[in-house]
This record gives sequence, structure tokens and C-alpha cells, in this order.
Amino acid sequence: MGSEPHSTIQTVFARSASGYVGRELPPAEQAIGVDGLVWGYAEEICSPAYWAAQAWMWEVEAPDHYKLGRSLEEELIACLLGGYGIPAEVGLAAYERLRAVNADEPAALRSEEVVLALLEEPLNVKGRLVRYRFAKQKASYLAGSMQQLLQVDKEAPDRDLRDALTNLPGIGLKTASWIVRNWRDSDCVSILDVHILRAGRILQIFPMNWSVERHYLQLEAAFLGFAGAISVRASILDSVMWMNMRQLPIAIVRRLIDPTFVAPEPSRRAPSQLELAL
Repeated sequence: MGSEPHSTIQTVFARSASGYVGRELPPAEQAIGVDGLVWGYAEEICSPAYWAAQAWMWEVEAPDHYKLGRSLEEELIACLLGGYGIPAEVGLAAYERLRAVNADEPAALRSEEVVLALLEEPLNVKGRLVRYRFAKQKASYLAGSMQQLLQVDKEAPDRDLRDALTNLPGIGLKTASWIVRNWRDSDCVSILDVHILRAGRILQIFPMNWSVERHYLQLEAAFLGFAGAISVRASILDSVMWMNMRQLPIAIVRRLIDPTFVAPEPSRRAPSQLELAL
């Protein structure tokens, strides 16, 4: 993939099953129609053009890369067992174990005791036996959610389904949005974690004093508005931002958010929660 830099009309390329394909983006100095932002250059990390190019490339190369389950129940299991504090490979290993049980006997996962026994048994992760963290807490959440999911209207519109899922044990707006995005390929919700928050702050579409805990719906509206302005699917953009931002060194991220930031001398002190959110 690549681009023709500094031309009036920018062209980016992606490899598809039939060969290389190209897409034109507006000139770098053209406004996108959101908060005074201009497109910038496609090779300029975290510019609107960069995100438009990256999202389009991923849509060409791997449009279904985020979907895990074959049913809403399976997607709920995957998302509830993953997330903060759980390495991706550990969450996936736990998901595969519980998905196999759900396929044979769905009612079994409505029992907290059964789920806890499944999560407490060490998982084989790349040849190593690993214990799943928070087994008791997640067993309670998962069993309760599987019970209450029976009462949820699975055919409801995306936003209504997301809101209904937030009434299940252990499922907030972020996890509910994750489930709906994955299962429905939904462009009506956003999975707002620290990586998306940082990307939005770099773009200056997220005010610095807004937090996921207190301003989720406002942040989501700003994100969806940005996705629409650069003409990319919100579901793809969300995933691409997450993948890109988590790979950037934190010092670079902080400098992009605040150009006056100066990296401190190395310290043994663990970063505070506020520092991690920047």
C-alpha cells in the first residue's frame, strides 16, 4: 500500500484479491466539515486522510476481521471474556472453551457454577497453561447475562439492542457496543476505549475534559460524525484506530496530543490512571 504525496488529489493504493486498487482522497488543505479540520496527508499519522486511507485499505483487504461469533450469544461470550486486563490470546482461549459448551448445551452457561469451573481450569495458550483472571467475577456476569439474554429482543435496531444489552450483568456501553458492532457489522455504535479516546484527542474532536465514563454518548456522536465526514464505515474505523493506536509508543501519542509534551526521564514509578488516559 502507498500514496502519491503532496499532490492536489491524493491517491492511496490497497491490494485486493484481483490486484492493486486505488482510491482518491481530497487535497490535504481541503476542510472535512468537522471542527475546522482539514484532510491532511495520507502518510501523516493520525490525520483525517490517514484514517480514511487506513480504514479503506482494511475494508478492501479484511472487511470481516473483527467478527468472532456465529450468533449473538457467542459474540456476547467473546466480548465479555475479553477486554481490559485480559490478554487477547487468553480471552480467545476461554471463549473457544465456552463456545464449545454453548454449542452442545446452551443452558449450561446459565449456571454460574458451570461457567466458573470452565474458567478456573487452566487454558492452553500457545502450548502454555494459563489461568484466566477474574474467573469468579466473569462467571457471575456471564451466567447472569446468558439468563437475561433470553428476554432481549434480538431483532431490535442496533442502538436499541446495544442499550438493552447494557442492562445485562457486567455489560456497559463499551462492551454492549463491541457486541453489536461485531455481530451486526454496525456503523451506529462505537467501542470507545483508551486508544480511540487518544485518537480523538489527537484529532481534537474529543474535548480533553470528556471521559468515557461520563460522556460516552457525546464521544460516540463525535466519533460517528467524524467517520461520516471522511466517508468511511464507523465499524471499520473503530477497529483500525484501535489497531494503530495500540502500536504507537506512548511518548509519541502524548506528543501528538500535546506538541509541548516533553518525555520525562525514565522512572520506576508506575503511571497514574490520569497519565494512562492521555
